Amino acid sequence: MLETKRLYLRRVQLTDAPLLLRWGQSTYYHRTAGFETYSDLAAAKVGCQQYAARPNSYLICLRRNHRAIGLVELYERGMATAELRQTSELGFLLDQAFSGHGYMTEAIQRVLKFAFRQMQQTEVWAGTFTSNVKSQSFLTRLGFHYQYCVDYSQLSAQLAFQEKYYLLKRHDWLKL
Repeated sequence: MLETKRLYLRRVQLTDAPLLLRWGQSTYYHRTAGFETYSDLAAAKVGCQQYAARPNSYLICLRRNHRAIGLVELYERGMATAELRQTSELGFLLDQAFSGHGYMTEAIQRVLKFAFRQMQQTEVWAGTFTSNVKSQSFLTRLGFHYQYCVDYSQLSAQLAFQEKYYLLKRHDWLKL
């Protein structure tokens, strides 16, 4: 478990399925974070199992009442080379009701500390849909730098979106 002054980050559990179902049925989270669509509680339970199987996937919880308010994870960018194993990609989602209180900033700063110090990552990447200007601005405030845009529709007709990728290198994070 990772902790901050106001938050703790814990592993996803099967009992979190109703929360994932609520997020998974909202077009807001699909549109802004690319969150999975869940049609029913059984599908959300499968989602919980998938998140629980990932070693660095966490629910963001408030210390004061233990309420889960978001999701943050570091996942592998690939295992092909030793260099790629030293990098992670950041994914994040915050419940709309908790926006504007600095919770995501606090959670991601803790996750970055974990990534760069404990995991010894050299780089952390993050992707956002091109339309998600709020997340792009947020990543920039955290020290990430825009790198490039990928048009996934060129890869598959089923992937009709573009994504901007941002990078934070360990040596830049240490300067912050």
